[in-house]
Amino acid sequence: MKIFYFLTGLPRSGNTLLGSILNQNPKLSLTANTIITDVLYQLHLLYDCEIFKNFPDEKSLNNVIKNVFNNYYKDWKANHIIDRGLWGTPDNLQYLKSIIKKPKFIILYRPVLECLASFIKIEKPINIEARCHQLMKLDGMIGKSLWSIKNIIKEKEDYIIVNYKNLIKNSFNEINKIYKFLNIDNFNHKFEDLDNFIVNNVQYNDTILNAPLHKIRTNKIELNKYSVEDYLPTNMIKQYSNLDI
Repeated sequence: MKIFYFLTGLPRSGNTLLGSILNQNPKLSLTANTIITDVLYQLHLLYDCEIFKNFPDEKSLNNVIKNVFNNYYKDWKANHIIDRGLWGTPDNLQYLKSIIKKPKFIILYRPVLECLASFIKIEKPINIEARCHQLMKLDGMIGKSLWSIKNIIKEKEDYIIVNYKNLIKNSFNEINKIYKFLNIDNFNHKFEDLDNFIVNNVQYNDTILNAPLHKIRTNKIELNKYSVEDYLPTNMIKQYSNLDI
């Protein structure tokens, strides 16, 4: 039997680094960005389709939904799976809790302006303001992730917060905090000479993106120091400066 937990973090807040560390443990896997949120959304749409309403075999459809996680991860070797996704948005949270009554959430957090600056630094967009607005709108990469995080906190779910800077500066302590929260036996992780993210023998294909967003520094874990003012216009800093949890 596999046990499932859930990670929802802001993009550019160390998700890939955390995965490269935790996935050293053969009994534990942190996934890439999940597609299961979309699978569940599409499955729930079937309740409103004409074919289902004409023959409402609810029990059979429920069987498909309730076994989504077990079927998707059937061939994964780890017994403990941390599924990374926007599980805190209201619909996703409702779908999830119809399957797993008391899910545990890891919230990986970094100040919003730092996440924005990190995107601009690596992507080098021509129109910085347009890219910031795109990332921050409700269905944007940062905006929707922030919504997910805030709703988990608002709904008083079972969660811990892992701060990006703490993960970088005190990796050992933050990893142990996660193991304690999940009630999993500790593992002797390495924090130097890391591998880039790989899980279930699959790696990210960042050639379809604007930049290599999932490539990490493998020799050692250290903070890449720079100022958000180096990459964000003053008006963007002012507009998005009061959104943190």
